[in-house]
Amino acid sequence: MSQVQLTPEEIKAKNLKKIKGIVDTAVSIGAAVVIIGALFKILHWKFANELLIVGMFTEAAIFLIYAVLPSDDHGGGHAGTGGGGVISGTLDSAELRKALAEVKATIDNTNEKLGTINSSATGMVTLNTKFEAIGKTLDDVNQYYGSVKNLTETMTDSVKEAARTKEQLTSLANNLEQLNALYGNMINAIKGK
Repeated sequence: MSQVQLTPEEIKAKNLKKIKGIVDTAVSIGAAVVIIGALFKILHWKFANELLIVGMFTEAAIFLIYAVLPSDDHGGGHAGTGGGGVISGTLDSAELRKALAEVKATIDNTNEKLGTINSSATGMVTLNTKFEAIGKTLDDVNQYYGSVKNLTETMTDSVKEAARTKEQLTSLANNLEQLNALYGNMINAIKGK
C-alpha cells in the first residue's frame, strides 16, 4: 500500500487550513471571555476587569494573526495578490498600524459602553435602595398611625367609661342623699320630734 505524496503547495495549504481552524477556535474562545467579562462587569462581580482584559487582548492578538495569515482565496497570499497584509513575506506596517488603531478604537468603544452600562446599573441600584427606604418609611408611618388610632380608640373608650362612672357616682350620691334624708326623718320620728 503506497502513500500519496503531497506537493509542497498542498502541504502548505493543509497547514494553513489547520492554523485557520485553530485561529477560528481562538476567536470563539476570546469572544466568549469578552462576553462573560461584560456580564461580570454589569453584575459587579469579582474579576470582571481581568476577564475583559484577557478577552480583549485575546481578540486583539487574533486580529493581528488574521492580518498576517495568507488568504487562500487569492493564490496563497503571494506578493500583490491581497494576501491579508503580507507583501513579499513581510507585514505591511501601515496596515498593521491601521489594524491596531481599529482594535484600540473597538476596545475604547467597548470600555465606554461598559462604563455607561455600569453607571446605569449603579443608578438603578441606588434608585432601588431609595425606593426600599421610602417603603420602610411608609411602613413606619403606617405603624405610627395604627398606634395613634389605637390610642384614640382607647381614649374614646376611657372617656365613655369616665362619663358612665360619673353618671353612676351622681346616681349613688343622689341615692345616698335620699337615704340620709329618710334616716334623718326616721331618727326624728323616733325621738318624737
